[in-house]
Amino acid sequence: MKDYRISADTDNLEPEETLLEAVSLDSRIERPVKSEFFIAFYFSIVAILIIFAGAGFKLSILGNDYFTALAAKNQFITIPISPSRGLIYSQEGTILAENASVYGLWFLPSKIITSEKEEITIKLSEILNLPVDNLTSLMEKNSGKAPLLIKEDISGEEKEKISYLSSPALVITSDNIRVYPDGESFSHLLGYVSLVNENDLTKDNFYQSNDQIGRSGLENYYESYLRGRRGEILINRFNDETQESEPHKGNSLVLNIDSKLQRDIYSELENGLRQTGQGQAIALAQDPRDGRILSLVSLPSYNNNSFVNGLTPDQFKALFENRQEPLLNRVISGRFSPGSTIKPLIALAALEEGVINPSKKINAPGLITITNPYDPEIVYTFRDWKNHGLVNMREAIANSSDIYFYTVGGGFYDVKGLGIERIARYFKMFKLDSVLGIDLGGEVAGFVPDPEWKRQNRNEIWYQGDTFNVSIGQGDLLATPLWLTSYIAAIGNNGYLYKPLIVDKILNENGDNLKTFEPQILASLDFNQENLDVVKEGMKLASKVGTAKVLNGLPFEVGAKSGTAEVIKGQSTSSWISVFAPYNNPQVVLTIMMESGREGSYIPHQIAYRILKEYFK
Repeated sequence: MKDYRISADTDNLEPEETLLEAVSLDSRIERPVKSEFFIAFYFSIVAILIIFAGAGFKLSILGNDYFTALAAKNQFITIPISPSRGLIYSQEGTILAENASVYGLWFLPSKIITSEKEEITIKLSEILNLPVDNLTSLMEKNSGKAPLLIKEDISGEEKEKISYLSSPALVITSDNIRVYPDGESFSHLLGYVSLVNENDLTKDNFYQSNDQIGRSGLENYYESYLRGRRGEILINRFNDETQESEPHKGNSLVLNIDSKLQRDIYSELENGLRQTGQGQAIALAQDPRDGRILSLVSLPSYNNNSFVNGLTPDQFKALFENRQEPLLNRVISGRFSPGSTIKPLIALAALEEGVINPSKKINAPGLITITNPYDPEIVYTFRDWKNHGLVNMREAIANSSDIYFYTVGGGFYDVKGLGIERIARYFKMFKLDSVLGIDLGGEVAGFVPDPEWKRQNRNEIWYQGDTFNVSIGQGDLLATPLWLTSYIAAIGNNGYLYKPLIVDKILNENGDNLKTFEPQILASLDFNQENLDVVKEGMKLASKVGTAKVLNGLPFEVGAKSGTAEVIKGQSTSSWISVFAPYNNPQVVLTIMMESGREGSYIPHQIAYRILKEYFK
């Protein structure tokens, strides 16, 4: 049995007047009364009479409406009727969030017949399977005459039995609870609702003690649209007449989400994690033509239906005391080392800045060494994941040569390199250090380290090796999967960074269009088309003979970039892949990241292959 808060709303008019008479010292000394005193006294009495007459007129004439309304209000008992929340649909019309009808049982203290109270309580305890003492205590908590919600979800059988009691003190109302047909598959998108708390009631007077409110995801972000407008039942205190004002259903959301794609990706990621024995994965699919989000999955997930009726202690512990943080939406709130997935951006910056000719060959053996500029005796070694030999830019992107990008990023051989200042500038052009404004709460920005940050936070100088690390997506560089997907989309569509959008439109309670969300360009990046083509050709080559060659079996060409980044030194890595497809007319960008537990896992590549093949079938 849940605890219920009782709220009473009564207005009592109890006018009270107190006349305080102060007697001065002079008034206690007997003196002759002057004639001027009588004149002043006379006019004072007249003035007082005029004031009282005016007040009486105001009360009897002008205040009549107020007292009439007050009397009418006190004549009725008010029971609120919560509105149905708006529905949430996928782009093709599949219902992702709906409502189920439930019945609420209310107790009206002013309607109970004293001689029948004990009998009604006993019978009600039998019907609801509640101890008589508990039920009596619950009723007596309400010392006033405000309606009390006894139980918010009585069964159909309980409803029928209560109706047979024919007590005017018991009122059954129809209500709704939220239902998510797909539960875990969509939980980080949809979020969940739960009962309002004291803080909610304080912040917004719309809510009453038994209302539900969106806590996360779209349920929270679009709460003001989804919640609707409540109705009420008015019951006459002196007879059984009732008046009812109907509630207004909330507005509904139509998403850009493809429900089949969402389910397919969720299933594939779950299977992938079982293979790796790890616990975290994400996937995001976006339309590069306008920024629409087609799918968003974050694992581990949770069942958002669990929150509707309140969590059990075990459920609470599993969600809020879990090191894997199942409630965290890693797509928008997780910051990760992006690894080699940022190499196309470094390549584009190097071409735009004239750092290197794309055809120039760089020797990329298994390692290079640099000396400490302050102590030549100290030598640092920077390794590649393999010996690539001589590679140009397209080949370096395709085969993910670290040494090539050490060279164009931090400088080596006869190549001066971009340097951290220019690298940081290009990351910021792509808005890595900003939130992109997705319509979900909790989005965080990425992070671009620079010499000033390192000096202030670590009291250390910036080394060439720091630039090397940033140039291959390691070190202190951090990005969200949302940003990484949007940046790859901007490469695929030739320079347009779009605001990511989950909701396509909002429908009113009649199903008519209330609001449509149009695409919004966050940045129009005026890059040389030849430079963009070089980078994209390198990504296409990656899908044919490079690190993403698993995708070569697709019946269409794609551009791709894979990457790995160390999560726990020597123990766990994140494996990434981001793909735009088809190559010549990109309609989707798919990004997958999984904890792999070992370097070079190709499970995300295999998942991307199967998802894209099915999506374009």
